[in-house]
This record gives sequence, structure tokens and C-alpha cells, in this order.
Amino acid sequence: MNARGSTSVSNSSALAAAPKQHLGLLEDAPYEDLTAALSRKLEQDRVEQSKRLLELDEAEKRLEDKQRQLEGVEQRIFSVLGSADDVVELNVGGQSMSTTRAVLCSAEGSLLAGMFSGNFDDGIKRDKDGKFFLDVDPPLFAKVLSHLRLRRVASPDSPAPLPVISDDTRSEFDMMVKYFGLENFMYGEGLSGNVFERIADLTGAPQSRLQTHDVITITLSSTGGVPATNHEEVLSSSGFHERSLENSYGAHPNTITIKFKKHRVRVDAMELRAKAADVLAHMSTQWAFRHGTVSVNMGYAFTRTESATGRLDVNVGTVFADEVQWTFPKDFCLEHVILHGRVMCW
Repeated sequence: MNARGSTSVSNSSALAAAPKQHLGLLEDAPYEDLTAALSRKLEQDRVEQSKRLLELDEAEKRLEDKQRQLEGVEQRIFSVLGSADDVVELNVGGQSMSTTRAVLCSAEGSLLAGMFSGNFDDGIKRDKDGKFFLDVDPPLFAKVLSHLRLRRVASPDSPAPLPVISDDTRSEFDMMVKYFGLENFMYGEGLSGNVFERIADLTGAPQSRLQTHDVITITLSSTGGVPATNHEEVLSSSGFHERSLENSYGAHPNTITIKFKKHRVRVDAMELRAKAADVLAHMSTQWAFRHGTVSVNMGYAFTRTESATGRLDVNVGTVFADEVQWTFPKDFCLEHVILHGRVMCW
């Protein structure tokens, strides 16, 4: 037999002898030690098993919690879907009104839609008869409700008209629309750019004849002899160079009011160009600009060489208005007026 064969036999003998050696060790160990070792092993196994059972139990609880959450979401979704056409009884400022939940939720993302989504019914105040109570003006809310109903049957060819609101309730109506988060839904973002240019595009009227086409009305507190029919020319693309929109000399203060008869606007900025020849004698350097119910104080140091303001930003918020007004403490003589902002149709 060679050396390799001898080595293999030797290794095999050693492996065969190993179990016997371990048995010998166990046989030689005291009984108490064997019992203690076995007890420790059993305890270790018990602890490991308990830990695994606890982990499994916690995992099962997490799965049950997730299942309950999913079931809750599913119930709310089906509750809203199933009750979309439920009749909702309202008490609006003491006046009863009825509509469907679908109408109230049609302005997605608004506060009104959120209130009646089905998730907050328990949080809305109710009257003694169980009707949802809204503490707002009934006739004004009725106009909002009517518009929401019309929006559901409107089409691109026949859009829902905006509510007709009187001047004395306009401010209150705008506040209510803003409170319920319905501004963008009802009015949209509008077309942006030069306000008078956008209105001309929308109506097909020449930009220098918007008043003649009954789209706007320009009113001056007093005039310097310029016929009222020509005032609109200062709103054209290039202005009115030969004459100007001006007041009569010596009457203070003076106002220019523009009423938008078929649109609402949100002014972001303005540009004014004064008549250079009359700047020093007849152009106020300060004025108040009223945008609906919001008033902003503005100014520019007009000179013969710097007779145009360039773009002046105006911060009047996000509310649209159907009337703007300039109030000058003294005289004014403007030959070009540009308003930058957004326009939406009534």
C-alpha cells in the first residue's frame, strides 16, 4: 500500500473513533452537569420559540390593522359613491333648501365639496330637524347652488352662466364664494395678458372702440372737453397721442372709472402714459387704484422725458372684479392706459 492509501485509512480510523470519544466524554460527565446542560438548552429553545411567536403575533396584528384601514377606506368610498345622489336637506340662514350630494360635491377640491363628501357629516352643524345648517345669506347661496346645478348639464357650446349679482351684494357674494373655495371652479383662471386686448379678442370689438360696442363703460368725474365717446381710445394698443383722457382743470379730486359689462378682471399690473406736454401742469404723481372693493395707493414721478410709468405691479389679491377706478388728488392727463391681468366672461 502506498503513502496516499495509508493516509486515507488513518483518516477514516480517526473519523470512526470521534463519536466514541464524544460518547466517552458524555459517559464520564456527572449527571448533574448533563441535566443542567439539557435544561439550559431547553430554556434557550423556549425563549427563541417565544420570541418567534411574539414576532408572528405582532405581524398578524399589523396585517389586521392594515385590513381594517383598507376596509374603512373602502366603506367610505362606497358610501360616497352610493350616496352621491342622496337628497341633502339644508338650512341656509333659516331657509330650507334641498339638493343632491353630487351637486354639493361637484366643485372638486373646494371646501364645500369636502364638507359634504361624506367624511365630515358628523362635524357639520345641524338644526333641530337634523338639516345641515349653513350660516350664510340664503338668496346668495341659492345663486351658487343654481350655478352648480347648471354646471352639471352645461356643455362647451352652452356653458353655465355666472350668477347675476347686484352691486350692493357683490362684496358679500365674493366673500362667500371665496370662503367655500369656489373661485377657480366658478370663475376659472381666465385669460392672461393685456386686459383690453383680451376683451377685444373675446368680443370681436376693436380695442379702441370697446365702449362704443357696449363692452365697457368709462366714466370721468369731470372732463377737459374731450368727448366721452373718445375716452376709450386711450385703451387701444398704441394709445391716443393727439388728445388725452383728462379732467377739467381745478376740480379736485378726480376719478376715472371703468366698468366691465360682460367680463370680470383680476389686475396684476398697469402702465400709464401721461401727455408729455401737460405733465408738469396737469398730471398727479400720486393716485389710489380701486379694484372692486380693494384699494391700493400708487405713484410715479412723471416728467416730460419720463412720461410713461412702465409696468407697475398691483397687489389686489386673487379676487376678480367688474370695476376699477383711479382717484387722483389733483389733475390727470393720460393718453394711454394698459391693464395687465386675467379676464373671464360673465
